[in-house]
Amino acid sequence: MFGNATEVMYVIGQILGIIAVVIGFFTYQMKTAGKLLIFELIVSFLFSAHYLLIGATGAMALNFLCGVRCVFYYFRNKRGSQSKLLPIVFTVLIVATSILTWEGWYSVFIMAGLAVHSLATAMADAQKIRFAMFIKNPLCLAYNVMVLSIGGIAYECTVLVSSIIGVLRNRKQSKSR
Repeated sequence: MFGNATEVMYVIGQILGIIAVVIGFFTYQMKTAGKLLIFELIVSFLFSAHYLLIGATGAMALNFLCGVRCVFYYFRNKRGSQSKLLPIVFTVLIVATSILTWEGWYSVFIMAGLAVHSLATAMADAQKIRFAMFIKNPLCLAYNVMVLSIGGIAYECTVLVSSIIGVLRNRKQSKSR
């Protein structure tokens, strides 16, 4: 069926991307930032494996870093801390990692998108995180088109729709209170 191990790994990578899309859809429906971060952690690690298997090493490293960031933000929020240092550190790490794993001019898209995402996920307000996705998603979508990540393309489109639904649903709930 498949010609070689590289093709098999590529197909497995694309399947992992699709699994991440399914989980990612539910991420931005979570009502609390803590639950949102747990789902985001799972999605980040799935996408890290996805990008590794399809040969997009820059995105693999960045998604792994984003998963680690989710762990730090989750525990920071549990402690009630609002330290501004952590988001800055992770944003700098995203830029540095992007430079070290540079794949070409299109690497700017994922670097900028994930830098915005790093700052957004530091917020304890789930609604503000959803609004930040309106910046992050188009940037990361452009990168995913360039590396032909089926899961990445579907994810960015799905999360954008999910974020819109989450913003509207939670805005309606806030108005009715």
